[in-house]
Formats: sequence, C-alpha cells, structure tokens
Amino acid sequence: MLQKRKAVFDLYDDYLSSKEWALLPFKKDDKAETCYHLYPLRIKGFNEDMRNKLIEMMARAGIATNVHFIPLPMFTLYKNLGYSIKDYPNAYEQYANEITLPLYSKLSLDDARIVVTNLIKFAEQILSE
Repeated sequence: MLQKRKAVFDLYDDYLSSKEWALLPFKKDDKAETCYHLYPLRIKGFNEDMRNKLIEMMARAGIATNVHFIPLPMFTLYKNLGYSIKDYPNAYEQYANEITLPLYSKLSLDDARIVVTNLIKFAEQILSE
C-alpha cells in the first residue's frame, strides 16, 4: 500500500517540480520520511480566493481536492476563546495557498496524471489572469 501511494506522490512531484509556482510537500531527508498519505501542495502567488477557484475548477473536471490544514484560530471554538487568525499571518499564508491532491492506494497512475495535468492547466490559467 505504501509503495502505491509513494508512486502517486512521486508522479505528482515529477510533474510539478519544474513549475516555479509549485511549493512541493516534504518527502524525505536523512532523519524522516513522509508516510505518503497526503499531498498538500502550496502554490506561490495564490491567495485564498484563487485557491478556492482552483478547487472549484478541479471539481467541475470531476476531481475532488480539498484543504487539509486549517489553522486553529479559524475554528469557532478558538475564535470564541479570543484567538484571531490576524495574529498568525504565517499560518494563514500556509492555509490560503494550499490544496490537497487525491492520494490513496487505489488511485491509478493514469488517474493521477489526469489530476496533475488538470491542476497545472487550471493553476496556470488562474495565475495568468
């Protein structure tokens, strides 16, 4: 199962590594390696509205994406405790330009190619607007 998820992760990396706007997720260093259960891509130059537009475009193409990491100050409980996302600009930036791509063991490499080629097409379209 891990090898299949890693193959999809690697395919996404292969397609996106040449894109200046693609901030790839952590994969591996000499002390740790991801378990390849998520592909949280960040897009340089994107804001929250642009990211949401990309999610909508992907959905219209039949591809489900989402935002996996939502900063705690954006949750009602934390807002009610007095936390404000304005006090955490780095957390907000990480959230605003992040989109999580499909990544699961039954996702075929052909389907992953469809995901990433559509993502590239739509992201570049949004960036050029």
